[in-house]
Amino acid sequence: MTTQKTSIISSQILQGEKVRLSFHYNNKEITKFINSVFTKVLSNIDLMYLEGVVENITRELIVNAVKANSKRVYFKQKKLNIEDPQHYEQAIADFKNFLIENSDKLPEILKEEGFRVELNLWKKDDGIIINVKNNTPLLPIEEERINHRIDQAKQFNDFSEIYLNIADDSEGEGLGIPLTILFLKNSGLNESYFKIKSDGTSTQSYFKIPITPTPKEIETEIKEKIIAEITELPTFPEHVFEIQEMCKNRDVTLSAISAKISLDPALSASVLKLANSALFMPPKQIDNIKEALKIIGLKNLNSILIAATAKKIMDDKFSSFKDIWDHCNKTAFYARDIALNSGLKNLGEKIFLAGLLHDLGKIVLLSINKDLAERIETITSMRQMRTSTALEEVAIGLSHGAIGRLIAEKWNFPEYISEAIAHHHCPVNKELKYKEITESIYIANCMTLIEEKKFDFMFIEDSLLQKFNLQNKSIFENFHKELQEKYSASSVV
Repeated sequence: MTTQKTSIISSQILQGEKVRLSFHYNNKEITKFINSVFTKVLSNIDLMYLEGVVENITRELIVNAVKANSKRVYFKQKKLNIEDPQHYEQAIADFKNFLIENSDKLPEILKEEGFRVELNLWKKDDGIIINVKNNTPLLPIEEERINHRIDQAKQFNDFSEIYLNIADDSEGEGLGIPLTILFLKNSGLNESYFKIKSDGTSTQSYFKIPITPTPKEIETEIKEKIIAEITELPTFPEHVFEIQEMCKNRDVTLSAISAKISLDPALSASVLKLANSALFMPPKQIDNIKEALKIIGLKNLNSILIAATAKKIMDDKFSSFKDIWDHCNKTAFYARDIALNSGLKNLGEKIFLAGLLHDLGKIVLLSINKDLAERIETITSMRQMRTSTALEEVAIGLSHGAIGRLIAEKWNFPEYISEAIAHHHCPVNKELKYKEITESIYIANCMTLIEEKKFDFMFIEDSLLQKFNLQNKSIFENFHKELQEKYSASSVV
């Protein structure tokens, strides 16, 4: 399962060919391979914002299919008739434990017993069809349970409601189908695009990704709270704007600018920290603002003004999210080097600044409802999802990129920053005005996520790997290692 193979399969799907993948049990490698195919297909039809939705829906359907097959194995071992309602009620209570205790053995058992799951993918004029099939029919009790859960899920708009009202332990936590419905609803897709049917020998689940989905506003209490929190964020302090104006005035001395910065302790610390970093490698320790400005330059000062002020406001308003800021620092550092390596020297400052701010929305997202965030993290871990972000976003119907853009607009950031924040996970959109900036941050963000074990080289958009001359995995990894080593010797804002 290579990057090249995923590219071939994605091309076949986009050309209208029906692609069939067959397996007995889902594991991490199969999941990673399938997700990489989705990443490449969606990027080519400008629907990358649906990546997390599609990945997680497909995974839920595959898990359900494997679970249905495993249930037949379980009843056979118990020597009970699965079609007998009394036997079913008698045995099903312990099925969840069976799955846990036999997780290592099940792949081989399912293979020996002839149970399999098929994933069929193909493109039609109006959308991408995703079909998950397993070779066991639905029992009446299973069909009734599924339909009941579909009806229940349609009543709710956020994850918190579903978790509290639907989850149970009888056959697992029972969240697969409700999550599927929620993912569809909150991503602007019609839940009617999802169907389950059984023909007496097999069960098939279908859902469609329309080529031109119609976004749907999902008004939830949490979403409204987020928008209210952004509205209430303080504006940038007046002295920050005064410093920016001073930097534009050629008649203003460096001493005057330094004196103004010195009035802000947090900003002063950020300026000194950057000046003493390995990024500029000063010959001696810099301990005054004027000397620091001589080293970093007024162009870099503007980045510090915006980033340091944004961080202080966010830390004062919400909890301090050190991990997110560390991620942003590293991404910004990588992105600038990626740009320089690609001949985009004139964009280095802008790329660095946008990189520092690209995950602003995530801070708000995780701050609004901490109980919800904790439940989401638990479900993410239990279901082995590679990231909780998609679930966090679908829980409220608003992406962290969209939240970040609202913050950027609130603070009147330059357009290139707003665009990079909004599209740092999906830079293949043909309408982007600042493609080089967004693309550099995308590659850098992928590298950082790989380090955090939330991403894989196979997921990265092929066209962008080629654009940055990183299409070979070994070249990519070597360059990534160089950036890691440079960053470890550096300290950024």
